[in-house]
Amino acid sequence: MYETCSKMSSADVSPVTTPSSTPLSGGHPPKFGTVIPSRIFVGGIAANTTDAELKQYFSAFGAVKDTKIITDRAGVSKGYGFVTFESQEDADRIIKKESDNLIFKDRKLNIGPAVRKQVC
Repeated sequence: MYETCSKMSSADVSPVTTPSSTPLSGGHPPKFGTVIPSRIFVGGIAANTTDAELKQYFSAFGAVKDTKIITDRAGVSKGYGFVTFESQEDADRIIKKESDNLIFKDRKLNIGPAVRKQVC
């Protein structure tokens, strides 16, 4: 039998784990999930932005391994995505130092750690 989320105690759910001892999102890590190493969340992406444009933009901050803009079933951008860097250091630097200053296509980007959410 499956256990539902409402029956689980707080001991059954693990908190966020980060590769370093310092929280990455302004000192407020998400409550549940696991930070994905070398990957950042990017919100505020213009609807007409392509993965290639996102990769080119973030390449100025470090070696970009991959980009993924999230779309709905119709293929329309949801306005957010993820950028994976070759190194954790590049991802950390953007989250800690550049997150308040990034403007792309006349829009302020919201940057944070990429978190793999738990199923519940």
